[in-house]
Amino acid sequence: MKNNYFGKLLFATVLLLTGNIITITAAEIEEIIITAERKVASVQDTPIAVSAYGQEQMEILQIDNTIDLINVVPNLFGGNNTGLGTANMYYLRGQGNDESISTFDPPVGTYIDEVYVTRQNANNFALFDVERIEVLRGPQGTLYGRNTTGGAISLVMRKPAEERGGFIEAGVGSFGRTTLRGSVDIPMSETLLTKFSAYSVQDDGYLKNTVLNKKFNDMDKQGFRAAARVLISDTTTWDVALDVSDTSSANVRGALVGDDRVSTASATPNQVLVGSTGLKSNGYGNDVEATNFVSNLSFAMGNGTANFIVGKRDMEQKFLLNFPNALSDDFFAIDNDGDHEMTSVELKWSGDLENASVTYGVYYMDEENVTDFADYLDFGAFAGAPGQAVVQLADRVLFNDTESSSIYAQVDVNVGSGILTIGGRHTSDEKTIAYTGGITTQALVDAGVPIRLKTSAFTPRIAYKVDVNENAMVYVSATKGFKSGGWNSRATSGPAAASFGPEQIWSYEFGLRGGYMDNRLQTNITLFRSDLEDLQTTAATPDGQFLTTNAGGLRNSGIEAEITFLPNDNTRMFFAMGIQNASYVDLPLGCTAPNTSYAAFDADCNAADPKRTPDSTYTIGFSGDYEVGGGFKISPYASARIIGENVAGTRHLGHNKSGETIVNAGFALSNEGPWTLRIECKNCSDNTYTTSNLFVPYYPLPKTYTANLKWEF
Repeated sequence: MKNNYFGKLLFATVLLLTGNIITITAAEIEEIIITAERKVASVQDTPIAVSAYGQEQMEILQIDNTIDLINVVPNLFGGNNTGLGTANMYYLRGQGNDESISTFDPPVGTYIDEVYVTRQNANNFALFDVERIEVLRGPQGTLYGRNTTGGAISLVMRKPAEERGGFIEAGVGSFGRTTLRGSVDIPMSETLLTKFSAYSVQDDGYLKNTVLNKKFNDMDKQGFRAAARVLISDTTTWDVALDVSDTSSANVRGALVGDDRVSTASATPNQVLVGSTGLKSNGYGNDVEATNFVSNLSFAMGNGTANFIVGKRDMEQKFLLNFPNALSDDFFAIDNDGDHEMTSVELKWSGDLENASVTYGVYYMDEENVTDFADYLDFGAFAGAPGQAVVQLADRVLFNDTESSSIYAQVDVNVGSGILTIGGRHTSDEKTIAYTGGITTQALVDAGVPIRLKTSAFTPRIAYKVDVNENAMVYVSATKGFKSGGWNSRATSGPAAASFGPEQIWSYEFGLRGGYMDNRLQTNITLFRSDLEDLQTTAATPDGQFLTTNAGGLRNSGIEAEITFLPNDNTRMFFAMGIQNASYVDLPLGCTAPNTSYAAFDADCNAADPKRTPDSTYTIGFSGDYEVGGGFKISPYASARIIGENVAGTRHLGHNKSGETIVNAGFALSNEGPWTLRIECKNCSDNTYTTSNLFVPYYPLPKTYTANLKWEF
């Protein structure tokens, strides 16, 4: 029934926008160049399931922050972490992670200019200086390495231009939102190019606290980026960039009361803690300060190019947040002060040999994390006196480090009428953990919990692609990936801080890439099947705590499609579809109804639906450019994300039975001069669905309107 309805909607949209789809002009779809295989290639010629978006597409699809990708990528679902507006939990083909503490690694890796972002705590990036985004669906264990069993999100930043220019943009919007952004390219000489960019986004918050008469979930984002390109010689280029950001953004749960998100918390945690134990954070809210440095030295070497890539990321996160339950908004609180540092070094070579192209390299990463955090439970909330009976559950300092090294290679060789790809990566990981405070390292040792984890894994890839004709390419592939293990570091005792091992996955794909009608119709279709073992999921420990262990597996299969169509010179239509059929398999024994312990079972001990894995996701939209007279042009655009039935939490909690539709729309008004006015709405119908379920349901952002004026020079 849903698919029939969608088919009618798509057909009606085609007729509405084109009048007669036979009258097609000479427009064609612009070729998108990507680096999904760590080398330059056309998206239509790459044997990987990849969704790529350039600057124009990001504007049309309203991808302003990385969280907006959940509205466009097939089989991608997610939202902000509970409490943390700076953190995104991505679930791609059923694989994701909703835990942000540093001993858990996400299976959907994020990369900025080929440098891995280790922490999920601050992966909701503001996209104001990005050249393109590539979302690689499925494991990327060969070229990207560990923790990409679900896929990888790669951001490619803009490089300094050879000519002076830039833009300034200012805007206003819902909830008192103000925006100011700007970027300028300044060539210092023929061999030294520079770019300077900055942004500031603020609002007053959308969550109404009816008891304290305040608004929560306000936002304050500020950042600055400086980039330089040094043309050392005809064969050597050095790209270097430094960016700093200061972000305040919470995602406190609010109940739905009419059109409003409402909180009835009467005692914010900082009121309770000041004067007693003191604060680790800056007070109520979530604050992240980050400094990131990337250096990429590129030089011609033989028949290819060598890159020496150095990345350095420093992040400090302080938050104090409450987590309501069904009985009270004053229930559970976390006070957190985390310091996270990462350094990576990679040497890569990519080029052509006789009858083959090769990419190989070595990689090293070192990460150090220190997290000082305490948990509180407010028993007074249940007695009608919130904040009067706050009990500290735990207060500890967590130290955990990761050292990872790998060597990888991939070869593309002509075999028969096609190209055979063979690759592999060997990774060695070493992780350590230590505690002080309420939990000690000795308590883990006494309980038999290892304080050092060593893992090595080989992740191969094999693929074969062939041009069916001048318009179409098909490929088949088999790829392995793995996600590293860790510890249950939110534990309140030594035995509960148990370790869990890595996940591993095999994924198989059949893909078709085509361009038809003089490249006015472009299709990307992928069929996939994945088998994951040693699933990291929640189970009961002997002392009654519900923590992560390896239990069972996850099996998924489906189809993904992305179609772009230009019916005429002025109109662009796009369609994305993800269909999947995921299930938990090989689940552990011991579930007893009513189940409160095992995440992969429902309350009756039946296998639950995998969380955040909709059976279908569709995106349909259009954009256009139309002359309206007087030298003015109006460019409308709209898209709808249709989400099928899904479950947002463990134990089948947070069931979105009917699915939901999120509509985004807007238009740009411009003339022959440098000015562009853009007016938009996101979640225009103010639709809600459950993105997570921790005690109570959490929802996506409410309806927002923005108006921005941009001046290019």
